[in-house]
This record gives sequence, C-alpha cells and structure tokens, in this order.
Amino acid sequence: MSRAVADLDVRCPLCKVAADRQSLCCPSCREDLSALFRLRYAGRIDYNRALDALRAGDAAAAVVLLRGALAAEPDLGPAHELLESLSVAGAAGPASVGREGDTPSE
Repeated sequence: MSRAVADLDVRCPLCKVAADRQSLCCPSCREDLSALFRLRYAGRIDYNRALDALRAGDAAAAVVLLRGALAAEPDLGPAHELLESLSVAGAAGPASVGREGDTPSE
C-alpha cells in the first residue's frame, strides 16, 4: 500500500500569504490561485491518476503517469516506490493501491 504525502505550501505571489486550500484564493488579496495550485500539485494529481489507471487494469498508462508525476515532483517518494514495484512486478501492479491527496483540500 502506498504511503501518505504531506500537503504542499502554496503562497500568494503578491502577498506572500499562505493560500486557502478550500477556496484556492489568497485570504489577504482574494487573488485566484487555482492555476498555481494545479502547477504545485501536478505531480500528486498524476500520481493519483496512475492509481486510477492501475485500478482499471492499465499498468502502461500508470507507468506513463508516474513518470510525469516524478518529472513534476522528483522527490515524490510514493511515486518512486510505485514505479519501482511496477517494474519488479512486470507492470502487473500491486494488489492493493491507496489514494493520496489528489487535491489541496484532501
């Protein structure tokens, strides 16, 4: 089973205030930071899509998504572990996969 990953810090580029994970806005200036959240969480989103692909039986798509996750966030340990387990298992995938924080609010 994959391990949990910590939330990422997203700060408003204008105010330098920590962004609100629920509204995806700066609590100070109310700037919409949804695109910044998407960029900051791209690796984790691709990781979760890889988990979905494995559940659907598409190990090849999972490998592609995991490589994308690692390109966006090279230190994403669960993606490294899952990619390694897929390589060892011959891309058959682990029997049980979990779901990590797909969105900043999770």
